[in-house]
Amino acid sequence: MDAPALALRSMIFIPGHRHDLIDKAVRSGADAVIVDLEDAVAPSEKPNARAALAELPDAPIPFFVRTNAPDTEMFWDDVVAAGRAGVAGLVVAKAESPEVLRQLDGALRALEMAFSVEVGSTVIAPLIESAAGVRAAHDMVRSSDRVATVLFSSGEQGDLVADLGVEWTPEGTGLMHARSKVLLDARAAGLEHPMDAVFMDFRNLEALRTECELARRLGYGGKVGIHPAQIPVINKVFTPSEQQVAHSRRIVEEFDRALADGQASIAVDGKLVDYAVARVARIVLARAELAARAAERSDQ
Repeated sequence: MDAPALALRSMIFIPGHRHDLIDKAVRSGADAVIVDLEDAVAPSEKPNARAALAELPDAPIPFFVRTNAPDTEMFWDDVVAAGRAGVAGLVVAKAESPEVLRQLDGALRALEMAFSVEVGSTVIAPLIESAAGVRAAHDMVRSSDRVATVLFSSGEQGDLVADLGVEWTPEGTGLMHARSKVLLDARAAGLEHPMDAVFMDFRNLEALRTECELARRLGYGGKVGIHPAQIPVINKVFTPSEQQVAHSRRIVEEFDRALADGQASIAVDGKLVDYAVARVARIVLARAELAARAAERSDQ
C-alpha cells in the first residue's frame, strides 16, 4: 500500500511534556503539529511525555510524533506509544538507516492491526540531521511505502550544521549542496512535498522569509516552525499567489484547448507553452488547491 499523500505547507513543534501548548499550536494556522519527544524534552520528563500521547485531543489537523533517535533505547518505546495513540505519522530523528525504516514499517503494521487503525495509514518522515543521513537519503526515501515526506534539518547551530562544519546563513550557502541533494532524492522517489525544517531565531521573521523562499525555489513544499509567529510567514511563502494561480490556470486552459485541436505547442502572453510548461502550471494549481484545503482545516 502506498503512503497517504502528505502535502503540508507548515508543521509546528511543541515539546512533548507541554500539552498546554497544543491548543495554541492547533490555532496557529499550521497544517500539522509535531509532538516532540526528543530534544525539547529533558530525560527525566521523557516517560511522562510518552505516556501523555494517549491524551492527544481530537483536532482538525493531524498530529505527528518526533521520536528519539533510532540508536537510543527510547526509540521503540516512542514508536509503541505513538502507534497506540493513533497519530498520523512519525518524524524519525537523526534518520540514517534504510533498514531501521523498514523495521519501523513492520512495527507500525503490527501496531495498526493491534489498535484497529487502518493498515498503512501511519506515515514515516525521516528527519535528516547528519552527513550520514544526507548520504543515505536516497535509500531511506525508497525504503518503505510509508515514507511520505522527508524533513531537511536546516537549523542554525543544529546537528547537521555542526556535523558538516559549514557556516550557517539565512541565504543557505553552506547547506546548499546538502539541501539540494535531499530534495533531489525525495523528488526522484516521487515525494512531491519534501519539507525544510526549523528556523531557530523565531523573532527574526524577515530572515525566516529569506530561508523559506530559498527552500521554495529549490523545490521544497513547506517548512517546520517552532513558534506560532512563524506560521503565517511560512504559509504565505509556500502558498502560490493569486497572480500565479490565475496565470497557471490560463496556461492550462489554453494548452488543453490546443491539445483538443491537435496542437502541443502554443504561445501564451508571448511565451512558449508546451507539455513541460503546462506540467509546471498544473503543479502550481495543485499546490494552491492543497493549500486552500489545509487552510480550511486549520480554520475549523
